[in-house]
Amino acid sequence: MTWMLVNRITVDSPAEADRVIEAFRHRAGTVDRAPGFEGLEVWRETDGREVVVATRWARSEDFAAWLHSPAFREAHAHAGATPGAAHGTAYEVVVGGAGDRVAP
Repeated sequence: MTWMLVNRITVDSPAEADRVIEAFRHRAGTVDRAPGFEGLEVWRETDGREVVVATRWARSEDFAAWLHSPAFREAHAHAGATPGAAHGTAYEVVVGGAGDRVAP
């Protein structure tokens, strides 16, 4: 079953949101090579006070393996320099778009 991790990053200003977004635009892409990784999207709330980073994984175990890997630690070595406070939530995808059906 497809699995999503959604991180909400709350920032103080649209300029801080822009800095977070730029960091993702120029990311190394290490996660792209992780087993089970299916995609990443970065969203900006319309008032510019929140940035959402959504990653899609084939299985929760794939994300757990990435989370505990040396590649994850390297990719997030400068995360403390990112403005804002982050909060993550995990989801199972139960219905897909464009008429896709996801098995129960």
